[in-house]
Amino acid sequence: MKAFTLVCTSLAMAISGIAHGAEIDLSHIQRLGPVSQITAAPLSKGDHADALRANLVAKLAEQLNQVEPASVQVFNQQLTWQAASAKVEGLGWLAYQLPLSTQRFTQGTFKIKGLENPQVYLNGQLVKSADEVPLVLANGDYQLIVLADGQQADVPFSLDWQGKSEVDVLSFVKQDTQRVSAQQLFDAKTISSMQLSPNGKYLLQSTVEYSPSEGDKAISVTELRDVASNQVLYRWQDSSPQSSAFSSDSKQLAYVTGQQIVLLDIADLSLKIVADKIEDVSGLQWYGDTLLFSWQKTFKADEKATSKRYQALEDRWSYWRNNSQIYQLDVVSGAMRQLTESKQSSDLLDSDVSLGKLLLTRSVVDYAQPAHGLTQLFELDIASLTEVLIGEYRTFGSALYGENGMFILAGPNFMDGLGKQDPAMEVNDYDGQLYWRETKNEQITALSKEFDPAITSMTAVAGRDLILSVIEGDFAPLYFFDKSQNKFSKIDTGVEMVNSFGIATDQALPTIVYAGTSATVPEQAYVMNIKSNRKVMLFDSKVTSYATTRLGQMEDFDFTNKQGQSIDGRVYLPVDYDATKKYPALVYYYGGTSPVGRHFTGRWPFNLWAAQGYVVYVLQPNGTTGYGQAFSGRHVNSWGKHSADDIIEGTQAFLQAYTAVDPKKVGNMGASYGGFMTMYLATQTDIFAASMSHAGISNLSSYWGHGWWGYGYSGVASRGSFPWNNRELYVDQSPLYHADKITTPLLLIHGDADTNVPVGESHYMYTALKLLNKDVELVEFAGQDHHINARNIRFDWWDTTMAWFDLQLKGEPEWWNTLYPETKK
Repeated sequence: MKAFTLVCTSLAMAISGIAHGAEIDLSHIQRLGPVSQITAAPLSKGDHADALRANLVAKLAEQLNQVEPASVQVFNQQLTWQAASAKVEGLGWLAYQLPLSTQRFTQGTFKIKGLENPQVYLNGQLVKSADEVPLVLANGDYQLIVLADGQQADVPFSLDWQGKSEVDVLSFVKQDTQRVSAQQLFDAKTISSMQLSPNGKYLLQSTVEYSPSEGDKAISVTELRDVASNQVLYRWQDSSPQSSAFSSDSKQLAYVTGQQIVLLDIADLSLKIVADKIEDVSGLQWYGDTLLFSWQKTFKADEKATSKRYQALEDRWSYWRNNSQIYQLDVVSGAMRQLTESKQSSDLLDSDVSLGKLLLTRSVVDYAQPAHGLTQLFELDIASLTEVLIGEYRTFGSALYGENGMFILAGPNFMDGLGKQDPAMEVNDYDGQLYWRETKNEQITALSKEFDPAITSMTAVAGRDLILSVIEGDFAPLYFFDKSQNKFSKIDTGVEMVNSFGIATDQALPTIVYAGTSATVPEQAYVMNIKSNRKVMLFDSKVTSYATTRLGQMEDFDFTNKQGQSIDGRVYLPVDYDATKKYPALVYYYGGTSPVGRHFTGRWPFNLWAAQGYVVYVLQPNGTTGYGQAFSGRHVNSWGKHSADDIIEGTQAFLQAYTAVDPKKVGNMGASYGGFMTMYLATQTDIFAASMSHAGISNLSSYWGHGWWGYGYSGVASRGSFPWNNRELYVDQSPLYHADKITTPLLLIHGDADTNVPVGESHYMYTALKLLNKDVELVEFAGQDHHINARNIRFDWWDTTMAWFDLQLKGEPEWWNTLYPETKK
């Protein structure tokens, strides 16, 4: 009776388009062809057969992903996709396509009958050339294409799916839209930089995209465009211009390529090499009709040396002994001269031809006060090459010339707390503030005390005002700062996160170009006139890469904590969310002083997690910038105290509001400081059923003393506190010293070449939990630093994370066991 039940179940699933083991109904399969053009060799033969078929499949897959797939013309034969059950007329190669959909990790084998030399592709990528093809599929939607030389005369065509077990079920029902995939989120074309000529007429735009066939190699393209028509004037691909700069009259573009500095004449698009055989040149700036640039001399150690005597804490940085100085190039004669000479590198910030002056900085070794570094700001007279020291600062970001003075970006503690809203308040120096220094009397005033967003960058326009990039909560907008009125005005860009932008600096109310995303909207780019607020779209990734993609909804979810403070958050719902069902959930945070922005994609793909069946809650606990100085100041000397309370309270509030979430199936994760928060939370609560810490800190003392930037970051986050004067902070707030309290299954992920948070931080916790017989896993990524950026390794990293949560929260061990099977010693 049991066997009969299984047969009936299999038959029912096959009829509905879902199968564990059954012949697939031909009504779900479409066929293209036969393609009857005569060819010297069959599709599967010939010296270049693989490349020939790969190119063909890429075009077919692209065509099938259109909202309304068009017919296909192959040479002179017009073809349309038709039901596979239709009679095959004629001879020639054939293509079959079949939609696949899974609701969990699925594995099994496709068996193909009736085709000559079949070759199977999944989402455009070759799987195998065979009659039996194994597939391993993460939760998602797929497109299967089979190419064949022709149909066998005596064997009817059929496709048979055989799942590895009863859980390995596929659906073959065609859908008009598909859930977002990891490949889409990583591969889709994005704009990496935008630079506008001073007069606003020309745009230099760089894009990056990836192709599975190219693996980790990015396809980078830079184009010079006419803004009014959006037409391409010049294009680089294999040798993209670096360190580019438009001349002040917008007639020339200078850039670095290889070991050359090149000028492009925009009128006739002619090229002129103005400097050749120079290495390590960067930071081009026009100064009248000449160019300023930074030229680095790379430090080379004695090849026979077997030891290294450290000269300073900074000597752990691989680049610290390199030295960069500022040079000037006469583009007519090719003559160059050195403008600075110092033991410390000289960094060029800005120049003013009318003053004959340059602004530059040097960083000197000085540990006397937090944040244990000192920045010197100089003004250089370019005629006499005399330098005037303007000041030495513990917290400093940047400086630009303005009208009769200069703008300065720095933390609230700049100039003995000049930027603090309240002198008694503990402030976070990562909360960027704006200052003005008057040339005449050298008086410095704070401009942004009552401006809660954290300022991250500034660009001067028409010599008087600024365009500011800021962090405002979990948004990243642009603001216009009117110096004469001391007024900040938000620019209505229409995107939540501005990723890159360019400004026509000659215009008082300038034209700007920008690219950005929103939480559930992929990248868009616009040109905008600030005065009229009129926007014209230049690029829309939704059309080019996500036209048939179906996303879940995103909802804002804020709550008020026990201290009466409003804590921002947002919730990503699974695709086709049904509030009557029960879902697992993932909680994500950072806590390390920056909010988790509303980027559409990135290293942490919230939309992908939602597409794989999780409700995702992202929150911004106390200590993050963008919410005012009091809020960000709670990061200092806290190391989890405030943030953990907010995360626990927020998760409880989230569970009360979203009753479709199973409270026993909630996972949490974070990276870097967020990884520390994950380990710390595991010592404080059992509200989570599974946790993942990527590159987390387990021991504050070891991170402070060993991480490349540990002592510097701690100079802000632990201002004034050290292991010898604040044992309570360094011990009691370190998760390692409370490992015995952990009951939550914990996955530790770390790159074994991490210089920011050394891999030992995960090893300490792994050792402790192993000795305590706790449920813990440690996965190292070979050769990876703090961030995992390479395409194929990124996919492995994402898979590891989601397989862990599928195992722990969904009770689905198959993905994890496939990635990390048990092996004999």
